[in-house]
Amino acid sequence: MKNPFAAGILKTHWPLLAVLAVFLAAKLPHLLSYHLPEWDEAVYLSMGKYAYSLGASGLWEVIRPLGLPLSVGWASLLWTAASYAKVAEVIVFISSAGVISLTYLAGLRLFGRKVAFLSAAILASSPLFFLNSSYIMTEVPSVLFLLFSLLLFASSRYFSAGVAAALAVLFKFPNGLLLLVFALAAFLQAAASAQLHRRFRQAAVSLAKAAGAFMAAMLPFFTFNFFFYRRFTGSFVDALLRPFILAGWHQFNPAKAVSSKIASYTYYATSALKQHVFLGMVVVATIMFVKRKWHLHPSRRLFGCFLLVYAAYFSIIPNKDQRFLLLFLPAACIFASAAFFDLLSYRSRAAAIVRVSLVGLLLVSSFLALSVDYRLLAWWPPSEPGFVQELYGSIQRLGITGQVMTSDPIFSVYGENLFLPYYDSSRGIPEELKPSWDVSGRPFEAVVYSPQNLYCPWGDFACYSGRDKLHERMLSSYSLEFNGTYYGTSSYYVFVNRTALRK
Repeated sequence: MKNPFAAGILKTHWPLLAVLAVFLAAKLPHLLSYHLPEWDEAVYLSMGKYAYSLGASGLWEVIRPLGLPLSVGWASLLWTAASYAKVAEVIVFISSAGVISLTYLAGLRLFGRKVAFLSAAILASSPLFFLNSSYIMTEVPSVLFLLFSLLLFASSRYFSAGVAAALAVLFKFPNGLLLLVFALAAFLQAAASAQLHRRFRQAAVSLAKAAGAFMAAMLPFFTFNFFFYRRFTGSFVDALLRPFILAGWHQFNPAKAVSSKIASYTYYATSALKQHVFLGMVVVATIMFVKRKWHLHPSRRLFGCFLLVYAAYFSIIPNKDQRFLLLFLPAACIFASAAFFDLLSYRSRAAAIVRVSLVGLLLVSSFLALSVDYRLLAWWPPSEPGFVQELYGSIQRLGITGQVMTSDPIFSVYGENLFLPYYDSSRGIPEELKPSWDVSGRPFEAVVYSPQNLYCPWGDFACYSGRDKLHERMLSSYSLEFNGTYYGTSSYYVFVNRTALRK
């Protein structure tokens, strides 16, 4: 018997289903390949192990949000490291399908079906999104809740919007900017009304509902912070906000800064063009916002405020990373697509040339993006590389069962030990081995040392010297049991603390 609900979905949203089907088919090589975690992925996977093992294994970083580790960590109890990473990748991939769907629904709400289809297709084919849909990172899941929150607020479901915004923050802290976006959009709408006083009161009430729900949803996180961090802090507020306070420094992370101010401020604009030349249509969309009076449409104004606030914030802070673009890439795709179809609607003789040029731009941009996507299909190896067990399995081969100090979090994905990081770049090169996070107080049994992972600014010879001295102290104090060069020129050393083993 034919399912009328499924038939209705297929008839109404077949463009979205087509995009999702092509996206899934294109991603199959990634999903079927071996997933070797990178640095940040390893941190989130290891935090998941730490959380679900109640601190017996894995690794912990205070500055990281808890959403992703809690979402994937349960799999560490059921499978090996390789399978755990693959399950986590699938969870992020499902989130990416959700992001494409919400981008489509947002485009549908703001401008109609044609814009919805094109914006979803542009997003899905953007190399940055295509690649990160398989990375075990916070951006894609956070965008899922971010878009959900915006759509709920646009539908006047303020309590639900506040809860979704809190979930977005639990995956990526800068999403607290959503409250500023809500405030800006609400008061701009009130300012455009003839009944100014009543509209401002309504705006204040809607914001109070969203903010109240946001704080209520964040309460478990704040409670966890208080009980988990209070022994390391001097005040109630410091314990409550500990991850935010410590993570704040990373806005100014020198390892990710761009030297030129102009290049820094235009970083995400140029990054967007590298993803899809078509996204240059966002410039046209800013003109359309006024000329076509898009700003009078509440939902368009909300998403416009969102794009403005997020693009401004990430352009201003020194820390630059292409993956931050993912947070506002869906909105950019929607407005670029809307500007494209708006220009296509002109019917003069000169407009015919413009239409041909626009279609040519879309085709060339899509071809360039898809060609990059094709090359990315070979990004991961089909099976586990031979060096993985040789390098990351060295702790187990040496029979180390106790705590391990590490300058590389990837070791903690493949080991069942409790790993203590000492690679916090905000503290510089440590003069002695002290973990950035340790609640046990027990002596460590081994040290993983990889000099390339202890950051030194270019030309900082004092930092280079400090790193060399740290290595010398390890050589004189501990027993070197393993060393090798991997990833081309990266050196790794495993030292054993024989004193701790004798205790």
